[in-house]
Amino acid sequence: MWDWEQRHQKLDEQKSFLTPLDTLIPWEESRSLLQKVHERPRKSNAGRKPLNVILKFKLLLLQGFYNISDAGLEYQVNDRLSFMKFLKLGLEDAVADATTVWQFREDLTRLEIIDELYEKFESYLSAQGYKAQGGQIIDASFVPVPKQHKGTSINKG
Repeated sequence: MWDWEQRHQKLDEQKSFLTPLDTLIPWEESRSLLQKVHERPRKSNAGRKPLNVILKFKLLLLQGFYNISDAGLEYQVNDRLSFMKFLKLGLEDAVADATTVWQFREDLTRLEIIDELYEKFESYLSAQGYKAQGGQIIDASFVPVPKQHKGTSINKG
């Protein structure tokens, strides 16, 4: 466990922009609006409980900050300690899958509250003198290339 705490401390020292968001944003003020996604009648009480709506909204924000797909977000949350720290997830916690993220975004869009939520988030940042600007996470990959035989040239003249 000591290593986990040491890594969190190093993240704090490096001043990731995700670190101060928890102090800048009053997340709980958006809970009632976010909870609207759970107001539809459930067919059954079976199955697991829905994930925390603030956690799911933070997932959407991460996705927007880094311009990553639903599947890419699922991977990055599992892979990146800074994302886990921002979401307050431990190694033992389940990570929302791509379908859950997609469904949450669709529900917020259907209820016509997604723009209001993003505007609220941006107004909190603006009031503190900040503006969110997206970036990208680019994953390296290996792709097969055509084999060239010795002695042959691509440019023949």
